Amino acid sequence: MKRLFFALWPEQNARQQCAALISQLNRTGKPVKEANLHVTALFLGRISAEQQAIITREAGKMPTPLITLNFDRLSFWKKPAVLCLTASQFDQSVSTLNENLARIAKQQGIPIENRLFKPHVTLVKKASSAIDFDFAPILWQSIGFCLVESCSGPDGVEYRIIQRWPAI
Repeated sequence: MKRLFFALWPEQNARQQCAALISQLNRTGKPVKEANLHVTALFLGRISAEQQAIITREAGKMPTPLITLNFDRLSFWKKPAVLCLTASQFDQSVSTLNENLARIAKQQGIPIENRLFKPHVTLVKKASSAIDFDFAPILWQSIGFCLVESCSGPDGVEYRIIQRWPAI
């Protein structure tokens, strides 16, 4: 069993802008490693090798749109205790991607959280409060999506890309 999720991986410029913002926040909490920055398109959880093979095959059949997200807000989410980038408006193609991936997962009996999809980039975990901080919006251009494994190690969590699907 692997702990997997689908994600939009950033291009280098967006990754560097996010990392610079994290360093400016100077918050208590746990900053997300630059290499782990991403937008979760759909969290799958622990799935079997057989389920992984099927969802990988089915995801490859989907159209993959170019997705542009303009992250213009710094949000604090109390329940998971995170500071994250959110977008006041976003391209509906990212919601469509989430819905299509959820359909594939549900067909394989993978339980999916039933809540409104909100594209975001987690910057700080274990945050204690909101912060009022001005920053230039970060343009996140995704040229595809990927399947990622979450691996725990002595230095914390590491995200490893298993498969990529480029935009067509």
